[in-house]
Parts: sequence; C-alpha cells; structure tokens
Amino acid sequence: MRNGENTGGIGRNGHAGQDLPTRLEDVRRSERTMVIVRGLATVFALVQVLSYRQYPYPDGLKGAALGLVGALALANLAIWVASTRTSDLRAAYRLSYIAMVADILLASGFVWIYTFDPETALWAVLFIMPLEGAIRFALPGALSAWAAVTFIYAAREIWGSRMYDNPLLWESISFRMGIGLLIALVAGMMARDLLRQRARVAQALEDVSKIDRLRSGLVAMLAHDVRNPLTGIRGTLLTLIRHGSRLPENERDQMIRGADEHAARLERLATDLLDLARLEEGRMDLHLEDIPLRAAIESGLTAADAGQRYEVRIGEPVTVRADRGRLEQIVVNLATNALRYGKPPFIIDAAVDRGSTVSIRFRDEGPGLKAAGKGALFEAFQTETRGSSVGLGLAIVRALTEAQGGEVTFEPNQPRGACFRITLPAGGSTAAG
Repeated sequence: MRNGENTGGIGRNGHAGQDLPTRLEDVRRSERTMVIVRGLATVFALVQVLSYRQYPYPDGLKGAALGLVGALALANLAIWVASTRTSDLRAAYRLSYIAMVADILLASGFVWIYTFDPETALWAVLFIMPLEGAIRFALPGALSAWAAVTFIYAAREIWGSRMYDNPLLWESISFRMGIGLLIALVAGMMARDLLRQRARVAQALEDVSKIDRLRSGLVAMLAHDVRNPLTGIRGTLLTLIRHGSRLPENERDQMIRGADEHAARLERLATDLLDLARLEEGRMDLHLEDIPLRAAIESGLTAADAGQRYEVRIGEPVTVRADRGRLEQIVVNLATNALRYGKPPFIIDAAVDRGSTVSIRFRDEGPGLKAAGKGALFEAFQTETRGSSVGLGLAIVRALTEAQGGEVTFEPNQPRGACFRITLPAGGSTAAG
C-alpha cells in the first residue's frame, strides 16, 4: 500500500501545467527563432545602409549605421552561443530579457540614425518589436515592447524636429504608434490564446496518460490480485466437491477458512475500487461533525493494529471536523501501511495549527521511501509490492482527506523512517480554544 515504494499552476509566460524541461525548451525554441529573424534583419540592414540614396548621409552617420549592423551581427552571435549553453530556466528567461532589450535598442538606434530623412519609412521596423515581445512573453511582452518603442520613436521625432528642422506631426506619431498598438494587441492576444490552447492540450494529454496508467494498473491488478484469490476459491470448492467426503473435518474447515479469506480480500478490493470511483466523481456522501480525535484514531487502530504496536500521543480535548467513518478508514489505511512497511516505534501525534486546522502525523522508523517513489505516492496502482497490496490505500487516503477539506503530505521522519501528515479542519471546540 505504500505506493511507489522501490520505484503535480500556471507557469511563467502562461505555460500552464508544463514541467520545467518543457518550459525551458519553449524558451530556447523562441530564442532560436529570433536568432534566424535577427540574422535576416542583419542582411536587410546592411543592404539598406549600402543602397540608401534618398539624401546624403550627414558626417559620420553612415559609419554609425554600419557599426550598428556589425553590433547586431555580434549580438546575434553572442545570443546564439549563450542560448546553446543555457540549461537553467531562470538563466534562459534572463537571456530572453537581455535579447529583447538589445533588439529594441538596436532597432530603435537604426531608425534613429535615419532621422535626417523625414520621408523614410524605416519607422515600420519598430513594428517587429511587439511581434517579438508576443513570441517571447505573450501579451505582456507585446505591450511592453510597444510602450518602449513608442517612447523612443516619440523622442526621436522631437529630436529630429530640433536637429534637422523636420516637421513635428503629433497626429502622424499617434497614427503610426496606434497601428503598432493594434499589432501588439493582435499578436499578444493570439500568442496568449495559443499558449492557453496548448496548456489545455497538454492537460488533456496528461489526463489521457493518467487514464492509460490507471488502465494498465487495473489490468495488472485484475491479472494478479483478482485471479489469484479466485483461483484459490475455485480450487478449494473443486477439492471439496470431489474429495470433501474423504477429507478430515479439520482439513475441510481450514480450506473453507482459506477460501473465506480470499473472498474477504476480493470484497475489500471491490470496496476500495468503489470508494475511489465515488470520490473521484464526487459522489461520496459525507456526514461532517465535530469528532474527538483520539477516540476516532483509537477506534481505527482497533481494526488495523491488533497487536497494539501504535502509541497515540494526542490529548483528549482535540476535535476535528470530519466524517467519523471515513476518518477511521484513513487511520486504518495509514496504520496498515506503516505496520506493513515500517519499523517500530509507531507513533501518532497531533498539533493544532493556529486554531483553524489540526495536523495528525503517522510516524515510524522503517526504511522510509526512496526519492524516485515520492512523485506518484498518492496515485492509484502505484505499488511494486505484491501480496495483499494493490496500490489503492494511499490514493483513497488522499481522496478521503481532500473530500473532508484537508490534505495529506509525506515527509521523511527524523532521524529515519516515514511520516504521513493529515491536515483536517479543527472542530468547533478546538478552534474556539
């Protein structure tokens, strides 16, 4: 029942439900796209500088333009090298921010150089920046890039009117940057919607994968944990039918008791499966009331710990808001789990957390859990240990706990062993106290 032994918000950029490697690959893929775009932009800028004939270049500006082209090429190379060496998500985001700022500055600088030409349409290059922001950071990135280039472009027009006596046309600035805003909104919202759609697809794939894992676990359980008891029961019945009259009475009684144990095991399995299905579908009826915690735990231990190996360290006044029968079922599952896999001392204690919740700990000093098994600890059919366990116990514990407004977590016991912590709402008297 100790599932997984010997063997889950929206992330940054709207990547909901994605793990870190997937998000890192997304960032790196966006960077590779921008490396290609930046390379094409370098060629475009070089052709523009060398072929420009509309007005004579003022002194030093052609050299400055060629210098910006070289800076763009060098920046592109540096960003590409850095992106190939980035293996950490935080560093990848940092590189994206740096690359975005560099692109805005270089593109704005290139447009700024040609301020001496009042007729140039190079300002349209700035519209690429909101598109890049959308690729990198969806709608927030697109709007941030638009705001930056709008400020720079307005400053460029003011400076050009003073430096070159260009006409300062605010209606032209607002029109051009208004188009830029529309581009930013369209690109940003489309990128946002695509990310949300991708997140939904990823979640659907995860659900399908979970269902497939459950199906595989169910098939394995049916092949082993159902077939074996049925084989034992059928074998007993066939023996009694064929040879029952010749068998000693005590041997017949022993065989019947064995068949009854197999049948009881099948009954428990069917009950667990039915409970888990009801809990996952939200069809489990619960009667929540204030329950004395120690009495409920001792009642559950009566069924799980016939040898009285558990020590209960809970004061009488502590109460929880729960369903008595389901709380006792949680106790039975966790205690049985610890007694099967752990080692003494077995201890149950509780603490009131600021009056609103009660934490109940089930501790032992056994071998504990390996790190590889903790991720799927509370998933159904996540056990490699056969025998009487099919990997439903901890899944039911989690479902029952959450259905009663609580949560269950695992943590290593100190100095060794395992510790399962159940948190439930405090009862009225405990909360008041």
